[in-house]
Amino acid sequence: MTDNNSERVEITNHRTSGIVPLKEKLAYGLGQMPGTFYAGVMGVIQSFYYAWMGLQWGWIVIAQIIYAIWNMVNDPVFGNRINNTHYYNKKKGEYQRYIPYIKYGAPIFSVAFALVFFPPGAWKGNQDVTIQVWLFVWYLVSQIAFDTMYTIVLCAYVALAPQMTLDQREREKIQLYCTIFGLPAILIGFILPVAFLVNPTAESVAQFQILVIIIAIVGVFPYLILSKLVHEHAENIPEEQTSLKEGLKLAFKNPSFIQYVIYDGISVFILNMLIVSLPFYLAWVLLPLPGFNMLLFWIGPIICLLFSVYIELKIAEKISTKAALSYTLGVLSIGFFVTFIGGLMGNWIFISFGFCIVFLAFAGDFIHHNPMRADTIDYDYWKISGERREGLYAGIGALFSKPMISVALAVPTVLMTAYGLVYMKSVGGLFPTSGEDMAMIALNISMALIPGITALVGFIIWVKFYPLTKDVVIEMKKELQIIQDQKRKEYEKKRKEF
Repeated sequence: MTDNNSERVEITNHRTSGIVPLKEKLAYGLGQMPGTFYAGVMGVIQSFYYAWMGLQWGWIVIAQIIYAIWNMVNDPVFGNRINNTHYYNKKKGEYQRYIPYIKYGAPIFSVAFALVFFPPGAWKGNQDVTIQVWLFVWYLVSQIAFDTMYTIVLCAYVALAPQMTLDQREREKIQLYCTIFGLPAILIGFILPVAFLVNPTAESVAQFQILVIIIAIVGVFPYLILSKLVHEHAENIPEEQTSLKEGLKLAFKNPSFIQYVIYDGISVFILNMLIVSLPFYLAWVLLPLPGFNMLLFWIGPIICLLFSVYIELKIAEKISTKAALSYTLGVLSIGFFVTFIGGLMGNWIFISFGFCIVFLAFAGDFIHHNPMRADTIDYDYWKISGERREGLYAGIGALFSKPMISVALAVPTVLMTAYGLVYMKSVGGLFPTSGEDMAMIALNISMALIPGITALVGFIIWVKFYPLTKDVVIEMKKELQIIQDQKRKEYEKKRKEF
């Protein structure tokens, strides 16, 4: 009993000061890894089902249309459900709403992820309609199951961070740990699956499935560690539930939320355009250039990426999160335009310089996205609803970004087709039917011009309309701290009575 009381006193002291213990920061940062792993491996789902299992493209299209609709609808629904949860943890003696979904959802999440890549092997290559229907069902249902658990666990995970502390610098430190733990997950989750499935064989697919099982098993533990070490602020759980309709109405009264939704869509679009376009850009723009050296090309951008972490943190510390993200979008737009010009010139050194500029701001979104979303939630608490509704915002924040992901996945392919870079059976791959110059133009537009224009539009909207300036945030934090202290006292009084 004494240990529990001492722990509660320690937790209360940390909550009052706004400083999050290092073990909680590390545990939350570690929780970034599983979702990143799973998302990376899911990037090769088309290679697995189309190139290996032989699922026909028509069934894939039908499944993706259904999946896209579900993907847009389930986030707000489950986000609101999570936000209205009121779960009493007997062991910790406190109410929770986010951690239970992470703790109990993690094993189901991992199983759903693994099942996507384990359809019956006997179905492979069978073009019989009945088998194709069953393969289609496995393909669709397993993805929906995975996405449902992804939404539940990740909504709760994302919602947990803003209520851990109101202190802006502490939030940025938490996000920095997420970035540190997320980097190896990106490298392993994105690179290894591609290596196994670029030219799939029975041996490479078997190795890939072993990798899937290992990732699924390992992915459970970070969530369990997080659920044990990270504490929620039980005093923030609303006593009355809010319907999804009412939650949406309140959210759209929040001017910072509207700007956040726009920013989220723009940032996701830019990132996905880069991921989709880069392999083609390397093959059809950079590698054919005279004297191109892959190692020399990437030295500058990598150094700039390391500097960008320092620059982004300093801007946020000395000025504000708004200023840091303004820097991010502005520098990205300049870098992409320089890259586009370098691509038209056919000068790889100039292109590398453009990439250097891009990478001077590339870390900005990874560092400031979640703290900025937390400010938006704080504003809702302060001026709109009087309640902390992280779960709802985690769900409805994807209203614009989910469609933008689909657009980003489609645009490069459409451009390549329009400019004559198409798949030809006779050569067993892509062929520039309108000439290599046209192919290079298409990929310059996809890789640099469209992201540059998007970043510039985002910069203008962000600077002009985002309302949470430094002075507003400082005032908001002061008043919210007073509200939080009062709520904490009321909660502790009720808990003792209970």
